[in-house]
Amino acid sequence: MTSWTVRSVASADARFVLFPSMGEYRAYDDHVYDAFDAADDRHRAYRDAVRAAAHGKVVVDVGTGRDALWALEAARAGARHVYAIEADARTAERADEAVASAGLGDRVTVLPGHSTEQTLPVRAEVCVSDIVGNIATAEGAIPILADAGRRLCTPDCVWIPYRMQTWAAAVDLSASDDLALAGESLPYLRAIFDSAGGPFDPRLCLAGPVDDVLISSCAPIESVTFSSGAPPQCDREEISLRIAAEATITGVLLWARVAASRRGGREVDCLTGDTRAWAPVYVPLPSPRPVVRGEHITLALDRTTSDDGVHPDYDLTLDGDRAWHAPHHGGAFRATPFYRRLFPPAEAPNG
Repeated sequence: MTSWTVRSVASADARFVLFPSMGEYRAYDDHVYDAFDAADDRHRAYRDAVRAAAHGKVVVDVGTGRDALWALEAARAGARHVYAIEADARTAERADEAVASAGLGDRVTVLPGHSTEQTLPVRAEVCVSDIVGNIATAEGAIPILADAGRRLCTPDCVWIPYRMQTWAAAVDLSASDDLALAGESLPYLRAIFDSAGGPFDPRLCLAGPVDDVLISSCAPIESVTFSSGAPPQCDREEISLRIAAEATITGVLLWARVAASRRGGREVDCLTGDTRAWAPVYVPLPSPRPVVRGEHITLALDRTTSDDGVHPDYDLTLDGDRAWHAPHHGGAFRATPFYRRLFPPAEAPNG
């Protein structure tokens, strides 16, 4: 396996810090699941949507997680029965323990394995899933939920979330050319590389006062609506952004925005809202580009399914030129100046 080192810094010591996008690789531990349990905007939006939809209904929870959070919420809201599906065997065991601890084992059935391998004794009238990525579709929600719609759900199934989007804006981080990975995130990076069979240029989330570095208008570059029997989703989106000030584009920020319910309710924006579940993804350009106020740039995001048949690969173009290629796994390592700075040669000191 290729050896690697990475520039790292303690989060408290840097204005901006990077960490790997993890959800699409299931690099979870108790710290991550604890964040999912936080009573934030996402939690409130899902809770309200589940409470409004679940009473008297059969519910399927795709990707129930360690604590079977939404499965238990649905049962407490009066669901007739809940089928909680969890792909990871150990996590499914812990979900089963959470259900038993809540005294709801007669109302919630935990099913270990992928949802695409499951059958239900009766079709679900509500489908709740928490497989939204930092780039909204990164965890494979489109093929996973399309399969659920065909095989596990009724034609008039209520979907939670109803819509997921990825928004985009240009950013100027030229004053932060010393960007480094948060030291506390290194175990997750190792887990991602192990799952992929070796190092590659990972998708990176940005923490810090991101509002200070936005230099353009914002617009959705992915928008996916869920319903049983929905037509195939568009695999390419193109948007135009207006530059707000004279600056240098060093990259593009991508972030999730989620509507839990079709009928009003909370729409969760991970950039402006209060949530620890998702984080904005920083896409570094191959080379910085000066821009002036009032200039328009065109971004296009192409999404193709990776060779695992579930998770997407992404290509981002800026004014027709490829700016970023991000396969789910594999791919180039140290392919651009940004990644060569982040992952210095093995003989160089770490940190």
